[in-house]
Amino acid sequence: MRHSASMYKIIGADQKEYGPVSADQLRQWITEGRVNGQTKVQAADATEWKAMADIPEFFGVLPKTQPATHTTPTTIHPLPAQPGNSQMAIWSMISGLCSLLCCCGFWAVAPLAIVLGAVALSQLKNHPELTGRGFAITGIVVGVLALLCWAVFWLICFSSPDFMQGFRNAMQQQQQ
Repeated sequence: MRHSASMYKIIGADQKEYGPVSADQLRQWITEGRVNGQTKVQAADATEWKAMADIPEFFGVLPKTQPATHTTPTTIHPLPAQPGNSQMAIWSMISGLCSLLCCCGFWAVAPLAIVLGAVALSQLKNHPELTGRGFAITGIVVGVLALLCWAVFWLICFSSPDFMQGFRNAMQQQQQ
């Protein structure tokens, strides 16, 4: 049913009030895309502004794919903080690598790598938001490898007759 005699005011996209215009004029503007279901409309004999999609007179003219006029605002939540690495696990790996790859007494750092790695694994169990389990395990494994390499090195040296003879000569010279 058309009430072409009805007059309306609208609020345009520029937030200015226009009208009064007839219902027929509004229908034409709908087909031209100048107004849509979200456009605020006030009947000449009313005091309340409504969305055009809420006025039954325009239901048949508005496109069916019109978005809902009453939407629930969505809450935007910040992204959860990215988990951090356990610093102790990182230092375990670094000290383990230094003890394995560097000479000149860095072998003594291997036990530190093992201890740091074990403590880091314990902390990671208690703080699941932290990452770094791989670093801690790497530190422990590399620390153990460094100790084994140094042990094998000294075992070979002490079992070598030339080394032992040189060691005895050095001890005798120190005593003289």
